[in-house]
Amino acid sequence: MLPPDRRNPFLVKYERYIYGAVGLTGFLVLWWGAVASGYVDELYLATPQDTVTALVDGLADGSLAQEILPSVQRALTGFVIGLVLGIGLGIAVGYVRIVQQFLEPVLLFFRNLSLLALLPVFVVFFGIGEQSKIAIVVWACFWPIFITTVGAVNGVEKILLNAARTLGAGRSYIFTRVVLPAAIPGIFPGIRLASANAFTALVAAELVGGAHGIGIYINNAALRYQTPQMYAGIITLGLIGILVNAVMTGVEHKATAWQRGLTNK
Repeated sequence: MLPPDRRNPFLVKYERYIYGAVGLTGFLVLWWGAVASGYVDELYLATPQDTVTALVDGLADGSLAQEILPSVQRALTGFVIGLVLGIGLGIAVGYVRIVQQFLEPVLLFFRNLSLLALLPVFVVFFGIGEQSKIAIVVWACFWPIFITTVGAVNGVEKILLNAARTLGAGRSYIFTRVVLPAAIPGIFPGIRLASANAFTALVAAELVGGAHGIGIYINNAALRYQTPQMYAGIITLGLIGILVNAVMTGVEHKATAWQRGLTNK
């Protein structure tokens, strides 16, 4: 017989945060050591303390803070549009078999196109203003949501559909009370990936042109060799991404609460 598990209750409860803090500390030490030892020149990589100082100063004097809101607005607008289109078309393609058969070759082609290769196309159609930036974010958000929605709708257990039909349920009832609830847990991974893609694509979109935005702030800092400011902008994007992921995780937790206790999730 194996001995009982006598792990420290404190470590069991907080081990995720402890290991995360140790990993982050190790990363910062390596980062600092690479610059302090001269292995990497400060022209290319600022020290952690200089980066944090630039981040705090940029938020305090408004030079960085004023760039956050335009970027967040563009990302949220593109994400919401991509969310509506991705879920709507994904349900239509996943639920109606003939639609999927007609559109599959075209969708397979477009989903494999590189976003960077399409940047000139968006500029030609929408110019270098806000419309092109939002359109680029929509494109980046649409595909992960669409693909996971199609897979989630297709993956609904046939036994659930057959049971509903046996009990006399109509098509609308099956769709709204069986298919959609069963598909929601499978859609959320695509939504979370799309929320991350929104800010990744946004940086590329802002480099196309514009006066305000985190991507523009990072690019201007790089052109002026303001290395700490450049990395401060990058860290700002990362922190926003962590916040967005936390929000999406909370929404997913609430939306899929019904399955806890019914499945192993």
